[in-house]
Amino acid sequence: MFDPDSFAQLVLADREVQVRLGRLDARVRFGPDQGAMDLIIESGVVVAVEPASSDPVDLVICAPDAFWTDSLVPRPDYGHASLTAGGAKFEGDFGRFVAPYFPAWEKLLVLMRKAACSPEQHPPVPDRRDTDDAVGRYAHVRQGEREARIYYETAGSGAVPLVLYPTAGADTRQWRHLLAYPALRERFTMIAVDPPGHGKSLMPLGEPWWEQVYSPNRDDLMGWVTGLVEKLGLDRPIFMGCSVGGQLALSLAAYRPEPFRAFVSMNGWLRSPPSMQTFDNWPYRDPGTPLDYLMGRVLGTTSPIAPEDRRQETAWIYMSNAKGAYAGDNDYFMNAHDLAKDGHLINTAARPLFVLAGEFDRTSLSEEDGAAAVPRHVKGAQYRLLKDLGHFAPSDDPELLCEALVPIMDEVLATCAASESR
Repeated sequence: MFDPDSFAQLVLADREVQVRLGRLDARVRFGPDQGAMDLIIESGVVVAVEPASSDPVDLVICAPDAFWTDSLVPRPDYGHASLTAGGAKFEGDFGRFVAPYFPAWEKLLVLMRKAACSPEQHPPVPDRRDTDDAVGRYAHVRQGEREARIYYETAGSGAVPLVLYPTAGADTRQWRHLLAYPALRERFTMIAVDPPGHGKSLMPLGEPWWEQVYSPNRDDLMGWVTGLVEKLGLDRPIFMGCSVGGQLALSLAAYRPEPFRAFVSMNGWLRSPPSMQTFDNWPYRDPGTPLDYLMGRVLGTTSPIAPEDRRQETAWIYMSNAKGAYAGDNDYFMNAHDLAKDGHLINTAARPLFVLAGEFDRTSLSEEDGAAAVPRHVKGAQYRLLKDLGHFAPSDDPELLCEALVPIMDEVLATCAASESR
């Protein structure tokens, strides 16, 4: 169990907590029932950390004792790596005390873990500025009668095009480390895309998007990708996406396979499990919910052993995108995808399908509904567990991901060659 004095010292000295707390005045109770600590916060500064008392508090952050026991270890599993993943309860005014300061509350768990042990963490990402030369361009892409000015970045000189699609609400910056990775640059010409309304791509042209809630359907998302492939004249690219992009890889394989030679789905579901079907997207659209809430949720979903600067970079990418982009993509991710019904449409003999899931990602934990279940519903699909990696692997632990991807992508290429020779 953690040392209370050490925890207090870490909290009082932590500059990130001070930055995240703004000008908050509050008394916050944090930790297990036996050993909870009260943080006294004045104008955004933690002025004292003391054992829980009978004094009234503004916010209680609590969880079952088992959560704390399994969280305060060097290498917690997915369900205990963060308050977000662990289902911690927040007893207090959501709009006043929870949402605006969510990154700070997640950081308290990190500090409590440090007070209990020496957390495991991967080394920093190497400096690859010599190959960090991705070129950004725009293309006017059509999808039926609709048109969007889509931003994309290219890197690498390999013979095979590789289209990279980001997680829900994110953009090409998630892929910047892969675009600079020498072994992937040798094998592929990589094209990372900002979907409409993300990153540098604005919403579709000539539409009153400001009068609508952003909520693309499956055909919308597939259409922009196939439209870009057609516009750029790509020769049978491989499509690889993460999270919502992983779902999209599976949808494309089922419904729009023709322009592609293979699909790589990273952290995509077979279908949403029952526990996720009641997921409430509204807070991510609510004008009263600050983006800090999403930032804290993202930080809590990053790998607990990923380099700190890359975890923060991943969350920043989300903070700098439009408020409703995540919620809209998530509508599709949670509610418009079910390979248990659609899997029979995928012909892996013609176009190979590789399904990847990070060890610290929720999809790897669900044998019935997660990525591991895809091969049971799609004949010939190949499943690979990405050890030590999580949901945002392209951006939060890219070096380890690239090391894992090179042999997998070599297998993809070999499978494509064998398929084409038959």
